[in-house]
Amino acid sequence: MEDLYRILETIGCSAQQPMVLATIILVKGSAYKKEGSMMLILDNDRTVGTLTAGCLEEDLNERAKQVWCEGRTCTVEYDLSAEDDSSWGQGAGCNGVITVLLEPVAGELRQNLLLLKNRLEEKQKVTRIIRFTKSLEQLEDFYAVEDGSNFGIGEFFEAVDEGVHAYDLKKGLIRSKHASDLFYIHEIAPKPLLYVFGAGKDAKPLVSLASRTGFEVCVIDWRPAFCHHDSFPEANELIVGPPEEVMKTLSFTEKDFVVVMTHQFQKDQYILSRLLNKPLFYLGVLGSRKRTQRLLGSERIPNHVSSPVGLTIGAEGPEEIAVSIVAEMIGKMRTTGKADS
Repeated sequence: MEDLYRILETIGCSAQQPMVLATIILVKGSAYKKEGSMMLILDNDRTVGTLTAGCLEEDLNERAKQVWCEGRTCTVEYDLSAEDDSSWGQGAGCNGVITVLLEPVAGELRQNLLLLKNRLEEKQKVTRIIRFTKSLEQLEDFYAVEDGSNFGIGEFFEAVDEGVHAYDLKKGLIRSKHASDLFYIHEIAPKPLLYVFGAGKDAKPLVSLASRTGFEVCVIDWRPAFCHHDSFPEANELIVGPPEEVMKTLSFTEKDFVVVMTHQFQKDQYILSRLLNKPLFYLGVLGSRKRTQRLLGSERIPNHVSSPVGLTIGAEGPEEIAVSIVAEMIGKMRTTGKADS
């Protein structure tokens, strides 16, 4: 999910140079990435993001030059299933067929992508809906925003609602029930927010990995000698102050993630007591299950508390523990409902 944010940031900072947005709109079989994956192609064959493990990039770069010169979109299908070295898969045997939409980032599209960037920064979920003919000629482009401030080209939202009633439960390329048109549906969520209580050495790899995998990270600690930018250069926000004061200033939502790892028993106990009844998406506590029982003063640990935090992979050391925690958070987003829903 991090590719999209880097793409939008690049578009916002590069107004004049040629750019083409490549988006996977359909996957049949298996592929390196799924529908909704994006890559921005700039001049000199520079790219932001990836669509494959390198199988298609050279061809996409060449097609992007033509798309930019002609100023119109196109779709291209790649069969990655063949296993000979002359195939698109270059012997990788991905066993899938993908369809990629190429769009010149100019005019209305660039304006819409900048609006998308603003809405995501405002923590609004946006669903992009592109209408195609059955031969995949792009007709209209619409952006449905969570707060109702929709934007885009076309007046077809009612048709989408009738023809693809469950659009918000699906993604990819969907055929309308009442017409031959196809609708590409892509739900785009703002970055999930992770609060890390504790700025010890073991928090550093967690903050770094979470940031690089698409989380917005806030680190909280009462010790300024620990909680500073040099220690956490990838954190979006640093808050220094005692938990008793900081907790009064924070507003948690059902979309938020929290990991408690101060290593101070009384601090952890206070923080956990204030978080138990908050509407969080994920709450993890570093340490053994017995320690968490002591923190709670009860042998029963609520089901919504991950303790010990992270997937059970036999993790040792700060880096491996960070991997287990981030994997668990991503796994919950993917399998038990998105944090933005």
